Amino acid sequence: MMTNDLTAYRAEAYEFLLGGQIPMSTPAIARRLFGAHRHEMPETQVVVRALLQADPRFVETHDRCWTVLESPLMQKGLLEATYAVVDLETTGSVIGVDEIIEVGVYHVRRGRISRKMGTRVWTDRPIPPWVARLTGIHNDDIEGAPTFSDIAPKLLKLLDGHVFVAHDIRFDLPFLRWEFARRGLSLPGVTGLCTLQLSRHLWPELTSRSLADLASHFQIAHANPHRAADDAGATAGVLTAALRAAREQGLDHLGQLYSLGSRVDAASDEEQKLAARSAES
Repeated sequence: MMTNDLTAYRAEAYEFLLGGQIPMSTPAIARRLFGAHRHEMPETQVVVRALLQADPRFVETHDRCWTVLESPLMQKGLLEATYAVVDLETTGSVIGVDEIIEVGVYHVRRGRISRKMGTRVWTDRPIPPWVARLTGIHNDDIEGAPTFSDIAPKLLKLLDGHVFVAHDIRFDLPFLRWEFARRGLSLPGVTGLCTLQLSRHLWPELTSRSLADLASHFQIAHANPHRAADDAGATAGVLTAALRAAREQGLDHLGQLYSLGSRVDAASDEEQKLAARSAES
């Protein structure tokens, strides 16, 4: 009975993700499987993660969304996919409090890198002294710069249809989503790929995976660290190195790249029991 319940839930999750155009979050999958009244319960989301992690058909993207290996996106070749490499400079690290002061975007396609955006962004939030020291950007430097609302339409076009890449995506992508959301805009469905996470699996022998050290290791130009355009350009260089390394290891598709280091072990007994209790309640 328990096994049948788990199998049925996995089958439903599989069909749901296979039919979608983009990866879905754990809460979205929980809503589909368990209904609107239970999808935000922490234990329900633990169940969903346990169910999917135990099945190698499912893939967790670097921004903690889920898809399946057989989806059209995951079957796309590494050189066929187009990548939007993004870096942000901000007044701090607290989403909902701090704001973006600089954006850099590069596109990567078939190993070719092209700069698409590099702009300061005006905000009335003061730039703290430590941020100014780190980035070299002071309050006077953003006077007269476009607001985020000004650059949002172009930025949306640059991101649409591309794999979203950043070095530590768990900072850049949520921050960008918040900036769009607070202006009543929606970031298009993107798939997150993190060069920091890739580096851990592709180059485990390296002692440091900071962007500056990776750029130095691979002899990638990085003249102005902690400036958005320069960091985005360096990240694009690291991405191309990662794609080469992946292909040398026999990885040809996005799904294989995301599967690096993924947890595909069978769910523990406790996870199985939790899933069963959730199915029965």
